[in-house]
Amino acid sequence: MKFEQLLSHLDSGVCVEQLQKESLLDIALMSQCVCGEITPSELSHVLQWANSLHWSASVSLNEYVDNSISKCLLALRGDRLESFIEYRMQQIEDAPLKETAQFLVNKIQAAKLESNEANA
Repeated sequence: MKFEQLLSHLDSGVCVEQLQKESLLDIALMSQCVCGEITPSELSHVLQWANSLHWSASVSLNEYVDNSISKCLLALRGDRLESFIEYRMQQIEDAPLKETAQFLVNKIQAAKLESNEANA
């Protein structure tokens, strides 16, 4: 299955490494959006980190971030946080990237739990 997925991505011209970066960036943005918004300072921090990823997509980093924030907020409003995270985690194979992603997922889950407790 993984090999077929790899071939599928290569056939469509999508670099697997870039796909992992995109998924990791989506998770990082979700970690900042989980409260329902993202502040300018949080966005600045994520963008500074994202610039270290050596972005190589046809879509600019800033455009990707804008689109991803919209997707994060839609997932939160639609109560699809778990599926959002699960899908992105499946795209990450590289061990160091996966560790970073898991750290961020833990942060998201803790923030969501804290939010639920505050609303109860």
